[in-house]
Order: sequence, then C-alpha cells, then structure tokens
Amino acid sequence: MKRVVRVHVSACWTICECPADTRCHRRLGSGGTVARPEMRLDRDGSPARELAFRLRQVRADAGLTYAQLAAKTDYSISTLQEAASGRRLPTLPVTLAFAGACGADVGEWREYWTDLSHARVNGDSSIPVPRWELRIRSQAAEEVKPPKEVRIRRVWLRWAIVLFFIASSAVAAVFLLIPSERGKPRDFATVVIQNKVAIGPSSLLEDTTPLYMSSRTISHCARRGCELSGTTMWSGAKVVVSCWAHGERLTNEDLTSSGIARNPHGATSDLWFYGKWSDGRGGYVAQVYVAPAFRGTLGLRECGTP
Repeated sequence: MKRVVRVHVSACWTICECPADTRCHRRLGSGGTVARPEMRLDRDGSPARELAFRLRQVRADAGLTYAQLAAKTDYSISTLQEAASGRRLPTLPVTLAFAGACGADVGEWREYWTDLSHARVNGDSSIPVPRWELRIRSQAAEEVKPPKEVRIRRVWLRWAIVLFFIASSAVAAVFLLIPSERGKPRDFATVVIQNKVAIGPSSLLEDTTPLYMSSRTISHCARRGCELSGTTMWSGAKVVVSCWAHGERLTNEDLTSSGIARNPHGATSDLWFYGKWSDGRGGYVAQVYVAPAFRGTLGLRECGTP
C-alpha cells in the first residue's frame, strides 16, 4: 500500500509516494534527495556485490558524500546509492560516472564492469580482479625485488643448491624433508602464501590489501606498530620458515557474508610461522594466510624451544 505525503521544503510543496511501512525521501528545492543511511554490504563473491564493494571503496578514498557525487554527475543520490547497494549490477554509464567523479581511471572501470558483466551472464564463479589492483600488486612486488646483481647471485646459488640436492637426494630426504628417527624437528620449510578471503558459501577471493610479516603474533599490525615494512606479499609468494608459535586466533573468513559457515575454504587458527625476509629480518605470518597444504607444524620446532 502507498500513502501520499506532502512535504514543505523551502516554500515549495512536493508530493512523495512511498510504501506505508517505509520513510519518504525528502525532496530538496534543487531537485536532489537526502541520502539514506547506507546499508551494510555482505560480500558473497557475486559480480554485483564485488562492484558495489569497490564503488564504496573508491568513494571512501575520494572522501565524497553522495550529495557531492550527485553534484558532480548527472545522476541523483538515490541512483548512485543504488549502484553501490549490491542488489544488481548498475549500468555502465552510472558506474563510469560514479568512478569518474571520484577521480578513478574511467577506462579501467569500463574494463572491470565489462568483465563482471560477462561473468554474470556466463555464470562464472571466478570473479575478475580489476586492473588497478593488479597494478598495485605489481608495484608492491617491484618494491621488494632485490637489485639485479643480487638476483643473479641468487640464481647461481639456486643452481648450486639444486646440484647439491641431486647429488645427495637420499640424505636430503632424511635430514630436511622429514624428522629424523630420533624425532629431531626440521630446520626449515618453504610455505606458499594464500592471501585470500573466504566469502559467502563457496567463494575464495584475493584480499584487496597485501599480507605482510609482523614482529608480533597479533592482527592489525599496520596500525599497532608491529608491521615489518617492505614485506608485503600476495598469493603465490614463498617464505622460508623455521618454527611455529601460538598467537592471536585469526580467520580468513568474511564473517559478515551470507552462508560463510558452509564455505569449505574457511580457516581459523592461532598458529603462526616465523620466517626470514630476503634482507635477513625475521617476522611472523598467520597460518590462515598460507595455502592449506602448508598449514600445521610441518615437523618444525616450536619457536622458543631448542
């Protein structure tokens, strides 16, 4: 049922139509609407919600209100809010106007919208990553890449190690890959980073921010002063670790997403690995952010024990 409400604003009357159980939006003299409170967005890996998540992200980065966005585009506040609601994939013109008003690269957003539209039509479970995030990851990798002469030395060192292991594979298997008969722990292991978030009932998506090593076994070290600067990593990176420790219990699950309890990729653990960065600094990595095959103690000693 609808009811008609007359609202007086700036000496002008406007008729609003709205369902009886909802609140009418007040029309302003300029023709805009007062922005309604933005609802929480539960990411489920769908194209509509992934686009909405990044629209909200780019608006937050730009520091703009919806009223300011509407003033910079030809679209109303309600249209822009609907675009970032996650209920459906907005049209391309609305998406480009929204992103462009926030100062984003319109060409990259056009490509991202097109990829998401194809994924929606084809029913793809793999959600595309926007070009600007790929660029950020590439830049982060370049920042930690060692000088060319160091890389050359490492190539030669790797070949020397390979030859050594070929010559003594039996000994290496006994002393490096499994604990000895006396139960001696392994000295080190190589783990593969999986910087991904479990979302909804089945999705596993690359996190929008990189993983990093920390000096303590706690979360949010970037704002708590325990992040090791220059150690950012994305999925696929490898870290040599030497021991494990108990710390803050973390999860890779987006607990706000619908159906997360059924997601087979979810992981929760208080185990952390201690490893060395390429420059010799040591730090911790939470095990929920390493690939499943590398979780557990891996036969390593507990940190702090002989």
